[in-house]
Amino acid sequence: MMWHDAHFRLVLTARQLTGNLKGPTGKLIDDGYLTYQMVTIRRLCDKDKHDDVFSLRKVLKKAKEEQPQFTQEIDQLSGRLSQCDHVCTQVNKHVAHTADPQKARNWEEWNMDMKDLENAQKAICQVAFKLDRILRWGCPSITIPVYQYYHAEDLMSWVVPEEKRDELNKSWYDNVKRVDAWRRV
Repeated sequence: MMWHDAHFRLVLTARQLTGNLKGPTGKLIDDGYLTYQMVTIRRLCDKDKHDDVFSLRKVLKKAKEEQPQFTQEIDQLSGRLSQCDHVCTQVNKHVAHTADPQKARNWEEWNMDMKDLENAQKAICQVAFKLDRILRWGCPSITIPVYQYYHAEDLMSWVVPEEKRDELNKSWYDNVKRVDAWRRV
C-alpha cells in the first residue's frame, strides 16, 4: 500500500514539475491510485467475522486471544483503526457496491480527500508497528521498501527532463521521511 502511495506521489510531483499528464491519462492515474488505496485500506480493516478473512483487525483479535496480558494495548490499537472507517464506508457505498441513492439505506454522498487516505494509511502503519513492538515479533520497521534500482527511472526516461531530477528526488525522500515518522508512536 505505501509503496504504491510513494510512487503515486512521485508521479504527481513529476506531473507538477512538467505540466504533463493533466488530461484523461492523468485522471486515469488518479482514479487508479484512489481505487487501489481505498480498497486496500478496506481489506486491511475488514470487520468480517468469517474465518477466511485476513485483515489487520483479525490479527488484532487473534493477538488478543493468544496474548491476553496485552488486552488493553490491543484494544487501543483496535480503536485506532476507527480512523479508517470513513474510507471503508466510501468504498462500500461507491466502489465495491455502487447503489441507487434513492433506494440505498444510509446513503452518503461521495466525499473522499487525500487527507482521509493519509489518516487511514497512518493509522494502519502505526497499529502494525505498535503491535509488532508489543508482541516483539521483530518485523522490519520500514514503511516504504528500498528499491534496488533508481526509483524514478521510468519517469526520467519519458516524463521528467534531466534538469528536474533533483526536485523529483527531493520529493521522494521527503515523502519517505514523512511516512517513516509514523513509526514513532
